[in-house]
Amino acid sequence: MGKSSITDIVNADQKNSTEPFGKIKGQLDETQALSWRMEQYMAESRNVLTSCIRLKSELQYDYFTELVLEAAKTAEKLTDKLRRLTLEVTVNPVQYENYKAELVTIHGIEVEFSEGIVKVALPLLMPHRKDFYTDFLYKPLHTALQNWCMEQVKNGMELPSYEECLVCFVHVYNKKLPLAGRVRDHDNIEEKHVLDIISSFYLKSDSGLFVDTFHTTRLGTEDGTFLFVMDSSRFPSWIRENSQPLDIEKEAL
Repeated sequence: MGKSSITDIVNADQKNSTEPFGKIKGQLDETQALSWRMEQYMAESRNVLTSCIRLKSELQYDYFTELVLEAAKTAEKLTDKLRRLTLEVTVNPVQYENYKAELVTIHGIEVEFSEGIVKVALPLLMPHRKDFYTDFLYKPLHTALQNWCMEQVKNGMELPSYEECLVCFVHVYNKKLPLAGRVRDHDNIEEKHVLDIISSFYLKSDSGLFVDTFHTTRLGTEDGTFLFVMDSSRFPSWIRENSQPLDIEKEAL
C-alpha cells in the first residue's frame, strides 16, 4: 500500500471522527447568529418605543410593530433550530420525551372535555395563513392533544370522536393594545394545520363533507385562541350561549 493511500485512510478516519461534531458546531453557529439577530431587533424596538413615549407620539408605532414581528419570527426560527439540535444531541429517549411533554406546559396549552365539547386554550393568536414558520405552535399542540388522549385512555375516561362536527376558532385580542392592524380577517388566519392535528385525534375526516369551521373575534385581557370541537348539531345552541359578550376575560369561555 502506497504512502498516499495510508494518508488518505488516516484523513478519512479523522474526518469521520470529527464530522458529527463539525455538523453540531455549524448548527450552534447558526443558532447563535439567530440569537444575535433577535437581540438586535429587540434592542431597536425598545429604542423606538422609548422615542414614542418621550415624544408622546404614535408616528413610529408601525415601525415598532414591524421590529417586534421580525424579532418574533426570528425567535421562532431560533426555537426550531434548538429543537432540531436537541433531537440530535439527546441520546436518552426518556429525557427527550420529558422535554416534549414540558413544551405543553411552557406554551400553556390546556385541553378540557365537557358536555361533548372539546375545548383547547392556546395563549397566543393563530399565525397568518401565509406565514412561513408555524412549527412553534403545531408541534406543542400535537403533543398536548396526544398527551391528553393518552391520559383519558389511561384513566378509563371517554375519548371523544366526531363524525360530523364543527370546529370553532375564537380569536381573543388584548383590548389594551392597539387594535388597528392587529385584528385580522378570518380568511387570512391559518387553520389547515390545526384541523389536520385535530382530525388525527378526534375526527373521522377533515373533509368538508364532515367538518365545518367557524371563526369569531372577541376582546379580552390577553391575546389568545380558543378552539371548540363539537357535533354539528350542538353548534346552534352553543353559539347562542356564547355570542353575547364582546368584551371577555380570559376565563369567560
